[in-house]
Amino acid sequence: MNKKITLVMSAIVSAVLLVALSGCGNSSLFAFSDPEPGQFTIAVPSDATNEARALLLLEAQGIITLASGVGLTATVDDIVRNRYGIEIVEVDAAMLPSTLKNVDFAIINGNYALHAGIDTSTALAIEDPFSIAAIEYANVVAVRANDINTEKTRVLVEVLQGLEVQQFITDTYAGIVTPVNTPANVSSGQVSSNDKIIRVGASPSPHAEILEFARPLIEAKGFTLEIIEYSDYMQPNQALVSGELDANYFQHVHYLGAYNQENNTSLVTAGKIHFEPLSIYPGRLASLDDLKN
Repeated sequence: MNKKITLVMSAIVSAVLLVALSGCGNSSLFAFSDPEPGQFTIAVPSDATNEARALLLLEAQGIITLASGVGLTATVDDIVRNRYGIEIVEVDAAMLPSTLKNVDFAIINGNYALHAGIDTSTALAIEDPFSIAAIEYANVVAVRANDINTEKTRVLVEVLQGLEVQQFITDTYAGIVTPVNTPANVSSGQVSSNDKIIRVGASPSPHAEILEFARPLIEAKGFTLEIIEYSDYMQPNQALVSGELDANYFQHVHYLGAYNQENNTSLVTAGKIHFEPLSIYPGRLASLDDLKN
């Protein structure tokens, strides 16, 4: 009799498991035990590009798992495992520093962290400076297409890509901004000009700071550098198109491409200068280990 009872109970348990697993669709068996989102909150940039980078950073820390192969196209819908019940809160990138007090962690672009006066040494994890994102989203010097081969463009890019400026970036920003070593797009046959003033638009940090360091190096080559600071991301491209600037330095190449497409303009990249990794900063929680405890 006991043997029959045992067999019946085993059959019932097996049936229950079969029904439960059949309701999981294509989800993995391991995802079955993940907690519901909402246990912890992590704020990420809301724009598609930076959100994908933020999700990849979370995956690199073992916090989530993304669908295979999504890469820089990842969205929250591509999360296939959420080990710690993370709720992803999408916030405009510029507003992320102000959200820290309301979330457990926030993933913030280097330039916005610097602007907000965040102690960048408190970063808990930083995007790999040798990742595909570092190549795809390096910040560039942009010029009008007709000026790509001018002497002014050559001098500006040559100095910014030079060893002295690269070392300044490394020493000053401690990984929050990293130099990018890629060839300039300027040809060897330069168009000379009697105009020796280079007018460059830039955001305050880190771009204008880097240009300020480069000023004497540019002057040593016979040019005067004028730095015009902008507080938004539309005016520098508009000023470059109108001829108020000779170049600008504030954006990555994909932003520049989107601007050209939306405004029917033809600004071009003269050279890649630096990369601004995303970093995870503490909010209400002090350590990523707190997710696991």
